[in-house]
Amino acid sequence: MMVSVYKEDGSITIFMTFIFLLLFALTGATLDSARYFSSGGYVRSSAYGADIAIYGEYNRELYTEYGLFGCGGFNGKGESDWLDRYQEILQENLRERPDKQEQGILPRRYASVYQINDIRTELEEVHFLTEEKYFRQQLRKWIAAEGLKDLGGDLVKQVLGTDQGKKEELLKDLEKTDSLEETKEAEQAKNSVVDKGVPNNTGRGQQKPTVENPLEFLGKLLQAGVLSLVCDTGSLCEREIDTREVTGEMQDAQEGLKPKATQSWTTGKSGLKILKKFLKQEDSMWNDEMTVDSGKKGELIIYVTNMLESYVSEHNGSVPYGLEYLISGKKSQKEAFGAVINHLFLIRTMTNFLYVEKDPALQAQSLETATALAAPLMAEAFIPVIQKGILMVLSMEEACVDITALLQGRRVPVFKSRGSFQMQYAQICLATRKLFVEKAKSFPKEGDRLIDGNGRTGLGYTQYLWLMLMMQSWDELYQRTLDIVQFDLRERFNQTFTLDHCICRTKVVVTYDLPVLFNRLVDGKNYKDKIKSKNSTTGMLSRQITVTYGYS
Repeated sequence: MMVSVYKEDGSITIFMTFIFLLLFALTGATLDSARYFSSGGYVRSSAYGADIAIYGEYNRELYTEYGLFGCGGFNGKGESDWLDRYQEILQENLRERPDKQEQGILPRRYASVYQINDIRTELEEVHFLTEEKYFRQQLRKWIAAEGLKDLGGDLVKQVLGTDQGKKEELLKDLEKTDSLEETKEAEQAKNSVVDKGVPNNTGRGQQKPTVENPLEFLGKLLQAGVLSLVCDTGSLCEREIDTREVTGEMQDAQEGLKPKATQSWTTGKSGLKILKKFLKQEDSMWNDEMTVDSGKKGELIIYVTNMLESYVSEHNGSVPYGLEYLISGKKSQKEAFGAVINHLFLIRTMTNFLYVEKDPALQAQSLETATALAAPLMAEAFIPVIQKGILMVLSMEEACVDITALLQGRRVPVFKSRGSFQMQYAQICLATRKLFVEKAKSFPKEGDRLIDGNGRTGLGYTQYLWLMLMMQSWDELYQRTLDIVQFDLRERFNQTFTLDHCICRTKVVVTYDLPVLFNRLVDGKNYKDKIKSKNSTTGMLSRQITVTYGYS
């Protein structure tokens, strides 16, 4: 009997083949997924390296001279140049073999796990140093690094003093604005007296000092100007500052800007208003218009008073009157300095007038002179007006002494007393720059402590600049500071330098292609990655990463 035997050859082999294929597919998909997702960290670290490298090429002069970080800004370099340099460094960081190494030599030694290709970069965000947010960040970092403190408290302390009764008395005097307004009439009366003439001898020997007319000093002041009486005008810098071209939103924001604090400088009573505000302070100097942008304005003032030059500082840059320019905004540095001196002259004249109006001896002497000047005119009604004018002239001459001392680097008491008032009444008609220089030597230098019996050290020129800077708006101080930085670096280092092109922070999107075998098994959308399949057999995954970096 024949027996039929049935055999199924190869059934186990086919089954095992399917199993191995699935294992290989799983292993391949796992490896591709690992390559795909780990490539993000690899590219991101390379991108950060490119950021560090390109930001390491910062503008050295900008940092050395002004403590600010910015990349580029010279030779017309801008965003496109930054991005080209960035992509060049990134591709170099991602290169799997040296540039000069041929692929045929030891290829395994330089094997690439990721085989990344077609790297593309896009500058999604770019921020410049001139943007307020990033400029202030660098200001705060600089102030913290230098360990600087706000000097405003010392200024207020000197203005207020410790005598509460005296402060209240001064406030009452300042409220009497009518007496100060009469000084305008005094000038008109002076002109009348000068035109009609005053006899050289009135018949009384004791009135000999009143033969000359003290009010003639006003004519000398108007003709020569304050500058010629307090400093050597021939040595002043007359170079003009080239301002930056502000366009777009920044320009629109500045149009029509003229803060009330700035407008007050143009009024005849600006000195009085400032004194009133300071005398009314309790614990803080930042009230009324001073509270507007007080925090960021205080940071900027601390920065500029330490970084920019003024008349009394050493002149190493091309803007010797930088602080004066911030206050006045005049392009000519000589005109900017002159505007500050005029403001200072007004302040010192008003404070000196508060003293001479209360001094009995000066009151008696000025009354005698006013009576002698009015006698030939038979105008007894003008005697009080002429007396006020004479006292105002004496206050102006003392103000010239004060400003001369301040420009010599000396400190002057805020409010005068008999011991600190330098001009003598007998010298009222002898006022010259030479006399002011000699009188100014009576005030001590910045390093000396004691000036008056109350223990107050007085204020120096820089502290008066503080006072004027605080009365300006943030926008004006901010833009003018940028003007000075750009102008100075152009004059001394590179004429092509543009501060508005200095990059300080960027956000870059890096897109790259990664070849994978099982691209269908990796759902990039679930991982917020953009996937593009170039073909169904050997596909390419295109992935994006975002890298943000900048100076901090």
